[in-house]
Amino acid sequence: MAAAALLGSTLQGCSQHKDTGYTLPSEKLRDGEKAQRNRTGRSADMQFTVVAYTDGISTILGTHAEMKPKGQFVRIRLLCVNVGRDIQVFDTWAQRLVLSDGSQLGADVNSTMVKRQPERLSVGANMRAEFDVWFDVPKGVTVKSVRLFGSPTVGMVTDPAPAVIPLPS
Repeated sequence: MAAAALLGSTLQGCSQHKDTGYTLPSEKLRDGEKAQRNRTGRSADMQFTVVAYTDGISTILGTHAEMKPKGQFVRIRLLCVNVGRDIQVFDTWAQRLVLSDGSQLGADVNSTMVKRQPERLSVGANMRAEFDVWFDVPKGVTVKSVRLFGSPTVGMVTDPAPAVIPLPS
């Protein structure tokens, strides 16, 4: 009887401790950056969250260059989480910005290089990575959403459907 009471109190103590996650340190917003909420989608085993958005950037500085856009630079701060058991590859050049006229725009090579952001990034199982994706948006066009692609999972014979995440206009 005493053993049953001890076991019951031990189990009760365990059920009262409900850690379901941990808190990450917050980051400060950068020049003109707007924090985003509830902008998450998934493609294959890659979960994408747009955590911040900046538009209207008229010039950028890097360690080795200053550059102006043809239109305006748009920077998307992205959190990628691999929810699968195998490596997912984030390919910057596969990602697409959807414009208000329905056209799609690939990530900008020059601003990506100037700002030293990844071209391809292997995201391991249960790993997360946060970085910027840069676009050069033509003048007079507004941004509607971003189409983000994970890589095919083991056994897939086609590319996965993108995560389509609306962006502020």
